[in-house]
Amino acid sequence: MVCGKEKMKINKVKTNFGNIRFFETSEASFNVETILPKKKLPVCYLKKSKGYLIILEGKGKSSKGGLKKGDFIKIKPKEKFWIENNSNKKLKYLARDILPIDEDGIVWEDK
Repeated sequence: MVCGKEKMKINKVKTNFGNIRFFETSEASFNVETILPKKKLPVCYLKKSKGYLIILEGKGKSSKGGLKKGDFIKIKPKEKFWIENNSNKKLKYLARDILPIDEDGIVWEDK
């Protein structure tokens, strides 16, 4: 996909907690992540950049407290973070990382 003059790489990954759709450019990455009911995103952190999440649907809890549709969450570099879907419906959110995933890297502490 081409946006203006910037190429965008799109990947979809299935995990044991749901799925992630990555939209990456040379300057940033955007992810739409779905966590299935009663599943938990493993503890992780970004090595260098800040991350931002917007809850699109569902509810759950995180290392920052309860989550519901419309919540905006800011994550600092190296701040350990997790999300748990403790409901019976899907939890979906949009994540934005300042640097591309290749440059920044997500560190998963448990899987």
